[in-house]
Amino acid sequence: PAEPGVFEADGLITDEPGLCLTVFSGDCIPILFYDPKRRCVAAVHAGWRGTAAGIAARAAEKMAEDYGCDPQNILAAIGPGIGPCCFETHEDVPQGLRNGLRDEAEAFIRPLPGGEKYQVDLKGANRRWLELSGLLPEHIAVCSACTACDLDTFWSHRIQGQRRGSMAAMIQLL
Repeated sequence: PAEPGVFEADGLITDEPGLCLTVFSGDCIPILFYDPKRRCVAAVHAGWRGTAAGIAARAAEKMAEDYGCDPQNILAAIGPGIGPCCFETHEDVPQGLRNGLRDEAEAFIRPLPGGEKYQVDLKGANRRWLELSGLLPEHIAVCSACTACDLDTFWSHRIQGQRRGSMAAMIQLL
């Protein structure tokens, strides 16, 4: 991964100054991490599958395991992504969240009339994963912007399909 170019993964962590970690998204949730005491950063791409599997918590755990970070020192920024207002899904997404977050998942799932579709709050679920991994609530910033609602500012895969660009979330130690 330290070689110039692109390394495909849903999560990256480093303590090497000058190495810029970048995740691309177009409705999925970018999450950036920084430990100012240990001087370590991470970037993750949390689509619904990554959210259900707890990629946000895994990143914080790897920062602790690989770089000696204390989760209470880690700062996290949950970036713009599709909000529950626009993220309508079938049962597979809520079931994935239930498999990962168990009973805690219900706070992020709202059944829609008719019982076949749901609205899901991916940002809220990722925030909860971070809290469960030991991050302090006041160390977690959540961008409220919905990429599907604001096409003048963001790209949305769900709304624009393949006729869209991608957004980049980047973090680098100086």
